[in-house]
Amino acid sequence: LNAMVGGANRVADGPEPKEVDLAAAQLSLGRVPTMSEQLKNSIGERISKLCGDSDWQSRFIAITRHFLVISHDGARHVSDQIPLYEVTSCARLPTQSDVSSHRIAFVVETIHGGYNGGRQYIFSVENEDQFLSWTQAILKQAAISAKQYRNLSIVEQLKERAADLLRKETWQFTFSFLIVANFIVNICQSSAAPSSEASVNSTDANSTVFYTFDLIFTALFAIELFIGFFANWFTPFFRSGWNCFDLVVVALSIFSVCYPDGPTWIIVLRTMRLFRIVRLFRRLRVLRTIVSAVLAALPIVANGFVLLGLVAIVFAVVGQALFSRRSPALFGTFKLSLYSIFGVLTINEWRHKVAAVKAPEYGVYDVDPTPACFFVSLIVICSWILIQVVSAVLVDNFTRACRREERQALIDEENEHLKARGLTKVVTKSPIAPLLDSLALFHNSDDLSKRIQKLFEALDCDRGGTLSFSELTDGLRKMKQFSTIVLSQDDFFRMTNSQALCDEEGCLRAEQFEQILKDELERHMEQKAS
Repeated sequence: LNAMVGGANRVADGPEPKEVDLAAAQLSLGRVPTMSEQLKNSIGERISKLCGDSDWQSRFIAITRHFLVISHDGARHVSDQIPLYEVTSCARLPTQSDVSSHRIAFVVETIHGGYNGGRQYIFSVENEDQFLSWTQAILKQAAISAKQYRNLSIVEQLKERAADLLRKETWQFTFSFLIVANFIVNICQSSAAPSSEASVNSTDANSTVFYTFDLIFTALFAIELFIGFFANWFTPFFRSGWNCFDLVVVALSIFSVCYPDGPTWIIVLRTMRLFRIVRLFRRLRVLRTIVSAVLAALPIVANGFVLLGLVAIVFAVVGQALFSRRSPALFGTFKLSLYSIFGVLTINEWRHKVAAVKAPEYGVYDVDPTPACFFVSLIVICSWILIQVVSAVLVDNFTRACRREERQALIDEENEHLKARGLTKVVTKSPIAPLLDSLALFHNSDDLSKRIQKLFEALDCDRGGTLSFSELTDGLRKMKQFSTIVLSQDDFFRMTNSQALCDEEGCLRAEQFEQILKDELERHMEQKAS
């Protein structure tokens, strides 16, 4: 927070920042477009906008070439706007209990990281005709605006087409079938491999057939990998662990095809093609959930394995010091001692190891206290305690990871179901969510008040003791951590309780600013918890 405040003050004390374009941020939204600039408007229609959780207010909206403009009824200035080239969807809401039964609500979604920060704008109209008219007009102009704004090159257009191809269910099903077919062919090839030199000639025909199959499968999987690499060029491709795994398997397959009669290590690499079946895990939700849960639990379980390894090393050093002369074959060197300790932990013939290090003066039915104490303590500490603790931690984290994966799968399934019906899900999100996430790291009430006070001082660049709407939005835009926050006049009006918390000039003092942020933080945490 100190770095954030210092950065904001440095910006405030420095030269005036350069003008930014509309795709990044913009404080002055200007006047309402003229009738000639409006492609469609809500004149004569009763359109409401959801402000807050359940407050529906009448608004004037208009579609221009690149923006969906929002303003108060009869106002001359724009209160908020949505770049049409950043609209991702416009669909009917499933249900809205706070909307009149005769009205229809729809939501306009924006891209994350854009001008509106991925926010959802919810409107309601009077009838089905108005709903179809507005949603079709918004989507149509959004497509036109996106094409003009982005001005994609031929390469970018091909990348988008490749990404669309990879997302198609037909493509996914086809390569899932090829993976299974390739696995079966590899098994048949291993079963038909010659067991002696005499049978080599009788299997030449089979080898040719299997090599042809291997060549075809390798070519198809290489084409799929190339399309995926092209569609997710460059860094996004390597951010996925599954893509890296595909790259390794396909590279080994190409290498084995190019050198079919190589040395032994090439034959070993050729067997790595069987791991191609693992690629099927990411296409099947149940298998993908298990693999993802195991990978998510491994970092935490690794700490337990480190502790277990350190204790085993300590016992190996002690065992070498005690029994190197009695049994050089088991404890003569550190490597042998560590290997023997591992064998004892597996409870595999540990009594024979005890007998091997027993002193000569002890008979068959006598107990040598030195190896007895050593091995009993080793088994109790490592096998009975540490290994059980590691197993418990693994099961606990695996269960949690499975629950997270199942919740995410249910969310994805619900979104797909709504998408198939032409509906969308409303995600209520505060416009200052990044700021609230930062403030949520407080330790106690006093710490939270101090954080808010420092933030107020950073935003109050003129040191006037108050914050206006322009100072608040301008200050947040100058802070790198919160530069994606876009606060509209409607948002400011709602957070200030219809400006009841502002003074005569419409500004906020430190006490009111702290009250607003605490209220917003409480609401934000309740939404995240739900």
